[in-house]
Amino acid sequence: MEDLYRKRQEEKARSRAKDEERLARGEVTPSELQRQNMVFKNVRADRVGFVKSREPKSVKFLSL
Repeated sequence: MEDLYRKRQEEKARSRAKDEERLARGEVTPSELQRQNMVFKNVRADRVGFVKSREPKSVKFLSL
């Protein structure tokens, strides 16, 4: 398990370094890079149904 964790850390570090290099060369703007790195950037809202589950009666929710 520790090996998987270490490998993931190394992978993320390489990815960050690559992103920093791209920014330094001017290949992307910070906002473009942020958009590219978004986890759900390719999820189509019309294909994935995020449904609000029922609120439990024992918990009071505030409307903001």
